Amino acid sequence: MQYFHITQEEIDKKLFNVFVGISLGNKLLTPELAEKYVKWAHTHTKDNTVILIADDIDTVNWMVFRGLNQKESEEKVRQKGYGMKGLFDKAIRNLSRQENDPTYIAKTHIIFWSDIRNSGYDHLEEILAEEYKTNKEFRQQILYFVDKYIELRAVEVSDEDKDRLAEYIISELPTLLGGIYWNNTLYNLVLYPTYVDSGMSQFVLDIRGGKYFNASKLQLRQLCVLVEDYLQKPTDKETIKDL
Repeated sequence: MQYFHITQEEIDKKLFNVFVGISLGNKLLTPELAEKYVKWAHTHTKDNTVILIADDIDTVNWMVFRGLNQKESEEKVRQKGYGMKGLFDKAIRNLSRQENDPTYIAKTHIIFWSDIRNSGYDHLEEILAEEYKTNKEFRQQILYFVDKYIELRAVEVSDEDKDRLAEYIISELPTLLGGIYWNNTLYNLVLYPTYVDSGMSQFVLDIRGGKYFNASKLQLRQLCVLVEDYLQKPTDKETIKDL
């Protein structure tokens, strides 16, 4: 794991409520990894833990990579989202039983993307979307992440569809910049499963540091601290083609 804008001492003091961001496109997620994420978050959180399933924003992937229409994509996302919920439900129950600790069940909550949308989130998303349209350097960095994702799929994607895929990152960024607010509680330590060469957490710090635009326009009331957990990148034979 690698820490961004936080130290081991601060983590050990349990100063933050933890959320775990889970992508539906993560083909490397196993029951063992799910238990690892739940246990780490439960051990290091201040009070409660949230498992945030990135379902709604995944719709664009089905439309671009599989050619489904909006309605079909939304149905696929709904199915996969509930499947992911089941995986983490089982992980929570297993850990509660194995460690004889009922607080795993009481204090670990699984939520979906619609649960975190509020005026603050929408405000950040709108600003970032506008920067993508008008700020060349910011746009190029977003497209860098899009190209990395396309590379894993080993497919050809048009420039128009790259813009559509960029919407996923733009929608994700508010949670990484300022955390999430759910059930009257702020969660602003994110455990972020990713590949070692992703660079997303550093990108977030660069945005907050004003590298791409004046960060004061984001009006962040709080900052999110990040812990990256690195996944083993697929080999050429394991290239991710299926969602």
